[in-house]
Amino acid sequence: MARYMYVKKGISINKKIPIKLKETQRVNYKKIKFHPNYGSIFLVVVGIITITIALSPEIKYVINNVVFHKYKNVIVKADPSASYFEKIINAQHSQNAAEYNGTFQISIPAISLSNIPVKANVDGFNTQAYETVLTSSLAQMKGTALPGEVGNVYIYGHSAPQWFADLYPSSFLGIFTNILKLQNGQLIYIKYKGIVYKYSIVQESVISPTDISVLESPPGKKYLTLMTCIPPGIGTQRYIIKAIQISAS
Repeated sequence: MARYMYVKKGISINKKIPIKLKETQRVNYKKIKFHPNYGSIFLVVVGIITITIALSPEIKYVINNVVFHKYKNVIVKADPSASYFEKIINAQHSQNAAEYNGTFQISIPAISLSNIPVKANVDGFNTQAYETVLTSSLAQMKGTALPGEVGNVYIYGHSAPQWFADLYPSSFLGIFTNILKLQNGQLIYIKYKGIVYKYSIVQESVISPTDISVLESPPGKKYLTLMTCIPPGIGTQRYIIKAIQISAS
């Protein structure tokens, strides 16, 4: 069916002349197709995925653990009883450790931590107590050894998504995020009562939240254990750094 458009001719406002549109002037919107640039869309998607992985240690952890099995030989599954925990603590308990309620400092040059305060004798099973402490310092678990003593100095602190740790490197809400980057042989220093104790990292491991076997220490040895939750910001498992004392000065 023909379509018509009316226009005015000259100065007459009453006379109208019908003008028939040619077929070539008609627009068939149904035949207009959108041709997306699939190459550009692909690059955008790849860019988003790359940025997400780069900024998310949670995704890195899943890739390392599930895809590449980076930690397959160090994951420990255990659920010791309360009596087992007491046995471990009693084996390394000392009068000095029980009475000291001050702070000492830890430095880890490899991840740019320097003289970070550690509150001694914090009850690791009292959520309110240790959460309060961890807002302004690291915590040494109550009942474990103090620096220089035979046993296991057990220190724990918060981790957070990498973007937060990078943006707020001095925040205790993510102070232990980068211990995941530590490697065997790197050094840790603890200053306690004027003496600097040097430790060398000997093991990194991933354990379940209920595994307290990491509190153990071989008889006569002086160990340091660092612990934080992983994946950072999620905390379904625990990341452990084990180090042995090599000197004191």
